[in-house]
Amino acid sequence: MNLTFACRLPSSPRTAEQVWDDLKGVTARLSQVDPLFAQWWANPRGPKDAYVPLADRQAFLARLLADEQALAEEFPNQSSSGSSGALLTNAGNDNDWKQRGAVALTYFPDQGQWRLQLHRVEKVYAEPARVAWALLNALAGDERVTFVQTNVQQLIDGQLLLYSVDRAVFPHREFLGWMGYVNRPLTLEDVPEAARVEARGKGSLILSTQILDLGNAAAVKQTNQVEMALADLELLPVIDPSLG
Repeated sequence: MNLTFACRLPSSPRTAEQVWDDLKGVTARLSQVDPLFAQWWANPRGPKDAYVPLADRQAFLARLLADEQALAEEFPNQSSSGSSGALLTNAGNDNDWKQRGAVALTYFPDQGQWRLQLHRVEKVYAEPARVAWALLNALAGDERVTFVQTNVQQLIDGQLLLYSVDRAVFPHREFLGWMGYVNRPLTLEDVPEAARVEARGKGSLILSTQILDLGNAAAVKQTNQVEMALADLELLPVIDPSLG
C-alpha cells in the first residue's frame, strides 16, 4: 500500500532561506514520528548528482539557488519571486531510499502545497496506521496549513487502485481519504461516521476508518460517509463545477 499526504496552504513567494527554514520545521516534526524520518536530503537531479543533506544549510541553499538558476535559463520569460521549492527524501543513497519506502517530501510554496509520499507502508512499518496518523499530525503542525488529504494506492486482485479515482464518493469535490485535516473545530458529533476526531491547532484531525483497505467494502463505505458529512459542512470544496 502506498500513501500520499497532500497539504494545502496559501501560496506565497519564499526565498531560498525561507524554504530551508520551512523544511527544517516540518522535518523536525516528522523526525519525532519514527527514526526513519530523522534525516533528510535533497533528491539527486540525475545519475551523477549527489544527495545534499538538509542539515548542511549552505550546501542546501546552494542547491536551491542552482535549481532556480536552471529554471530561469530554461524558461527565461517566466517570472520568479524566490525559490520554487524542493524535493527531499529520508535517505542519502539509492539502496536505503528503496528499503525505507521510497519516501518523497515535496514543497512548492508558489503552489501552496506540501506533499509526502510513502510506498509499501505495510512492509516498512510495524504499525502503519499509527505512523500515518502521527505523520498527519506532524504535517498539520504548520499553522499555515488549511487542509490535508490522504490518498491510498493499493493492488487489489491484480489491479492497482487509487482511492481518489476508484473509491472516492465525489468526482467533483476534494476528498479527505483515509485521514486528513480541516481548518475548522469539529467533534464526533459533527462527523459521527468518523473513527476519530481530534483538535489540532485551529482545526481538526479526522480519521475516517481505522484501517483503509480499498478491497474492504465496509471501510470504503465508512470513508465515503465521512466525506459526505464533510461536504454537508461545506468542508470539501468543489473542484469541478461541471460535474456537480
